[in-house]
Amino acid sequence: MFNDLFKSSEEKALEEAGKHFDQGMKHLEGKFFNRAMIEFKKAMELAHEEVYPRLMQELSNFSTSGQLDAALSIGLNLLKETPEDFELANKLGNFARELGNYNQAQSLYKMSIKINKHYEKAFYNLAACAVKVDIYDDQVKSAIAGFEKLDGYVYPDYAGEDTNPPETLAKALNDHVVADKEKKITELTQKIEKLEESGEQVEASQLKMDLDHAKAEPAVVGPKQVIEEFMRLIEEDTENANQHRYNLGIYALMNNLPNAAKDAFESLTTEEFHLLGLLNAIATDLSGHLNDAIDQVTKALGANEYNRYSNVNLGLMFKKAGKHFLATKYLIKTAALLEKSGGLYSMRELVRIAFESAEEENYKKAVNYLEIAVTENPDEAIWNKLGEVYINLKKYDEATEAFRAVLKFEPASPFANKKIQEIHDYYSEKGDALVTERKFKAAGEYYNKALGILKQPATLKSAASVFKELGDMDRADQLILELRDIEQAEKDKANEVTRLQKISEAKELMGKKNYRGAIETLESALRMKVDKNVYLQLSALYKGLKRKDDLEDLSNRWEKMLEHQEKMRLYALDQKRALAED
Repeated sequence: MFNDLFKSSEEKALEEAGKHFDQGMKHLEGKFFNRAMIEFKKAMELAHEEVYPRLMQELSNFSTSGQLDAALSIGLNLLKETPEDFELANKLGNFARELGNYNQAQSLYKMSIKINKHYEKAFYNLAACAVKVDIYDDQVKSAIAGFEKLDGYVYPDYAGEDTNPPETLAKALNDHVVADKEKKITELTQKIEKLEESGEQVEASQLKMDLDHAKAEPAVVGPKQVIEEFMRLIEEDTENANQHRYNLGIYALMNNLPNAAKDAFESLTTEEFHLLGLLNAIATDLSGHLNDAIDQVTKALGANEYNRYSNVNLGLMFKKAGKHFLATKYLIKTAALLEKSGGLYSMRELVRIAFESAEEENYKKAVNYLEIAVTENPDEAIWNKLGEVYINLKKYDEATEAFRAVLKFEPASPFANKKIQEIHDYYSEKGDALVTERKFKAAGEYYNKALGILKQPATLKSAASVFKELGDMDRADQLILELRDIEQAEKDKANEVTRLQKISEAKELMGKKNYRGAIETLESALRMKVDKNVYLQLSALYKGLKRKDDLEDLSNRWEKMLEHQEKMRLYALDQKRALAED
């Protein structure tokens, strides 16, 4: 204290700043980031020149070690001191995005762009952040570089076995054109020779001009001839007429003939050609209505946000409209989706390759594609195939989850239920074999796995016996209680079937006016379960038959049944509490 009298105000400020800085670092270690920010702010106010470099160093240390939350906390303090530092704002945006704080990241990127509107890294990061694609800085620009070379739109594959039907048609037409040209040249040559032999030089010279023209005329087949050939196919090959119309429409769009495309698509449906809406939107743009086309594709993406063709073409439409940010946003999303699917645009093609790979026993390739497919198109058949592939890879837990996903769509699915039973049996049989070898610990592990799949009485009994052998009586007792619950549930289920049959029989008896028989049957049903509807039916019968004593007796019994039911409910709650406390 005496020494403090001789310290300058600057020395005191430095000392106090050091204390706040150290306290801030302690708060960071404890994950108290708001408190840390307060302490760093105080330190900066006391000794900015000393504290700022130290914070910059700590920012670097924390970011290098992967402690991004701490780095972000420090960086936000620094940004307040240097609000014009657009590079720091961008860097902090990256930290926030890696931490999953997309709203905060967007704010920081926007701040960076506001400071420097020409700073590309922040622009591309903002676009990536908007579609939650986790690539950063120069990686973003590189990811979409390939789209810069695109001239026009990205079209789906042609329908049918022929991968390029227009080319096939054009080649056939070209062969005819070449043959016709050669025939014409031959005919003209022969005529000229005859005329020259007969001395008709004037006529021969005129035909020579026609011959030169015929030789010079290129044997070219254009879009008009190809479209005419498509129309011929539609007329002649009626079985595949819609396929030819679809292919004609795509070809027409590629050649900037929107009206021909619209005519081709007019009689088609999205049920048969799922990208028809997108193709019509492209035709809308090529007809001069770009904004309407953008609206159509945006709506299509609302139904399936993962469609790669819709994403890339919407990006290209925005690019054409001069909306650079929106174009970048959708092209980044497309790039990310294509990376997942190995460059494939078509989800149908991806699923086809996955199924084909599974048939060829290339299970690693199949599982990679199927895992992508179920996240974007959670179809029952795809989940089933994924489960099968997991089984072949001996990934039984993952297979179980796949088949359980199927049961969410179709609880009674015979295939999924059968496979789940098979996985249970695999673990259970492993346990049985180990019991035979008196390897009880390993057997217990397999029984636990089996019970994690299905709770079946036989497995519960076997598992309880094993845990008794191991001296784990708590686990054994728990399994026995579960077994009793299942057995009781099965008994209750069987009784309920019988009870409902009795109620149905009573209804038939009442229809036949056999009231005595109906009463006996309903009384039997009531003894099986407390059922207000049965009670009311009996009451009505006794009252209608003026059997007052029986009605009074029924009322008394009903009250006692309700009291007993409530006691049993409270008892069950007490039992649950007791088990929970144990």
